[in-house]
Amino acid sequence: MKKTLFIFFLFIACNNQNESKEIGNLSILEYPDIKELNRWIELDSQYANVYQVRRYFENFVNDDFFEEEEIQRKFNDISWQYMSEYQKKYAELLNKYENNYNEYKELTSFVDSLIIIEYPTINEFTNEIFKLGYN
Repeated sequence: MKKTLFIFFLFIACNNQNESKEIGNLSILEYPDIKELNRWIELDSQYANVYQVRRYFENFVNDDFFEEEEIQRKFNDISWQYMSEYQKKYAELLNKYENNYNEYKELTSFVDSLIIIEYPTINEFTNEIFKLGYN
């Protein structure tokens, strides 16, 4: 009985681990359906922030930006999960160094210089978005 119960819990743990790997694996160039997004947000509220940022990006690009072949080729590997990790790391760095700077602009410049090393593709992606400045 104990062995069966152990195997059962092991099976559940493996299933939950596989499920967590699937969370956020969609490219940031696409939107998950609303049910999927809500499931992600239930598991990690950071996905609500990723969603807001993704919507915000649309204000700075033309309507076809996210479907353009060059953009797809360059940035399709940026997943919602990766963007979530980036946002968490950025917030962590802001909190870590906030007492070292009097001006918020100086703090964000410093954090930007650190995070670009760890997330160069996201930096390139956001630079591509904001250089256009459509709306």
